[in-house]
Amino acid sequence: MAGISYHRSTAQVAPPEQFSYWREAITDAFVPLEPERDPQAAFAGNIDARMLPELRTSTITADAHAVRLSASGVARSSAAPFFVNLLQRGEALVHQGGQVRHARAGDIYVVDCGSPWEVSFLSDFQMFCVEVDESMLRPRLGRHGRLSTSVLEGNSSAGRALGGYLQLVRGLPEDDLGDMQSMLSAHCCDLVAHGQMRGIGADNTRDQLRAELRERIFGFMHRNMHDHDLCPDTVCAQLRISRSYLFKILALEGLTFRGYLRECRLLACRQALRSVPGRSIGEIAAAHGFPEVSSFNRAFRARFGQTPGQARGT
Repeated sequence: MAGISYHRSTAQVAPPEQFSYWREAITDAFVPLEPERDPQAAFAGNIDARMLPELRTSTITADAHAVRLSASGVARSSAAPFFVNLLQRGEALVHQGGQVRHARAGDIYVVDCGSPWEVSFLSDFQMFCVEVDESMLRPRLGRHGRLSTSVLEGNSSAGRALGGYLQLVRGLPEDDLGDMQSMLSAHCCDLVAHGQMRGIGADNTRDQLRAELRERIFGFMHRNMHDHDLCPDTVCAQLRISRSYLFKILALEGLTFRGYLRECRLLACRQALRSVPGRSIGEIAAAHGFPEVSSFNRAFRARFGQTPGQARGT
């Protein structure tokens, strides 16, 4: 069965109009989403989708930005699908249901369009998305029909199974997708539900509590990275944890407080250099927690292998 191919690229429009074009493209392809970024800045984004009656898939590549489904968007939408996304490149913070989860390349994040959500892409990214009909997945999610977690880590048993399956679906020819669309959708729902049920069963375990605290730490640091004085004591006071426990949680991820904060700031600065050409390098550095331009230049070059001016193209 032949499906409808949907292709959109910002390369076909002038830079000042690219993000407005992107906003219309993703709303047309999915649900009434609200992307956020400087609308006048240049923006690169591509959608390649295959839309079958029972299986809608898409590969999305874009510059860093934020996108949300607001309460008004939920009300305007005629359907409430789930989006199952294999993050192939980049990283993101996923906000839904009072949780903030950090997704990295190789992880799968799932959002429920029956309620508001927001995803902040911290860097340029690529992902493969499968849209799942609400009627197929929600009954599989237990009595309350809700997600227990928005992110399945790619190195977990459930994440490996679902990630491998999504890669298989992504590589299938269109004719095979058409012939097997019903079965593929059902299997995808089963794997998502399996991962969610494991999450529910682990709610009261020490590992689950640590995972939830880790995401709260990451979310707070990301939201406050512009603060020059952000330090471990500030995070500990806000989250009511000890310094030793903060450092232990970060160490379990192979991170240090200073290293993770610097990474958040550098990624945000690189995005601002590209998207806000009228702002000076010094202003961008200061706005993201680097009070000295010289130290920012050194850190930027060490991380990305080029100067801030080269990243901007000047």
